[in-house]
Amino acid sequence: MKRTSFTALIMLILGISVFASGNYYPKPLPNSSLDLSRIKYKLIYESYSNKNWDLHIINADGTGKKNITNTPGLNEMYPKVSPNGKKVAFVVDTGEGRTRKRDLYIMDIDGDDRQLISKDSRQPAWSPDGRYIAFVKAASSRRFSKESWATKGLYFYDTRTGNITEHPNKKLEHLYNLYWSPDGQYITATVLGGMGFRHTNIAINKENMEFFQMGIIGCRPEFDPSGTKVAWGRSDIEFKIADIDLKKRPPVSNKTKERFVRILKGHEIYHIDWSPDGKYAAFSYGPDADQEVGGMAPGWNICIAEISTGKWTMITTDGNHNKEPDWIP
Repeated sequence: MKRTSFTALIMLILGISVFASGNYYPKPLPNSSLDLSRIKYKLIYESYSNKNWDLHIINADGTGKKNITNTPGLNEMYPKVSPNGKKVAFVVDTGEGRTRKRDLYIMDIDGDDRQLISKDSRQPAWSPDGRYIAFVKAASSRRFSKESWATKGLYFYDTRTGNITEHPNKKLEHLYNLYWSPDGQYITATVLGGMGFRHTNIAINKENMEFFQMGIIGCRPEFDPSGTKVAWGRSDIEFKIADIDLKKRPPVSNKTKERFVRILKGHEIYHIDWSPDGKYAAFSYGPDADQEVGGMAPGWNICIAEISTGKWTMITTDGNHNKEPDWIP
């Protein structure tokens, strides 16, 4: 038996993950490295072409790309799919410069039945049962900022009644990258320059004033479907994965943190999202650029990584500022 095969066998027996050993891949592998055709889920993402942002749906193997918005003059971005895969929440930018507006919408996954949820709002996140959408409002309704942290408050939209309620903690601010925990009890968020924090990640109890730091350095924490693991961007060039237990403080321990993907400097990786079966992760990758929603990122593409091996490849190749992938269950 070759030494590499023997080492891999020992790692498997001991329960050590491939990416924990440092066998990560700094560049995207050829498409033939992963059999993505067996993945039954599609992805939706934002893309910029012809001076306009639109939402596209694509198969996991990169085939079947379709523009579901195709609206010149309107810029649709930041898609978040409902747990049943039938609806998508997203933001729409209109206007230019400081008079630009960003509003929150919902529509069917095929692009029909578009409805306004809330003006001057962003960063939607679905509750696990699909009834509520958590979101934040722009820090100012008079002067536009595309900075993710330029937000205030935390709000909940009821998809059954259409009612909007504010979280009881009125001091929440500078939240972004919202994500609802699979148990439905907490909303996680990155905080930048607000609530007494310089930069951290917190979990917010949906019902009361409780919030606490997660023990994560970086941004954009995302739960796996089971709620027992979390992935996040440790930096612009590295993703990490760790065990998480929201009953503990902090819920993420340093001893379980593992490197998942790390790339070469000069490029960036962002917007990681677990597949519904927990076997893959989608993310954005490209040369140094503006990863913000609506930020220009020429050369960026959507990628898929296999959780068990750390192998990853690009599923788009047009480089049309492709960002914010979200799996469709």
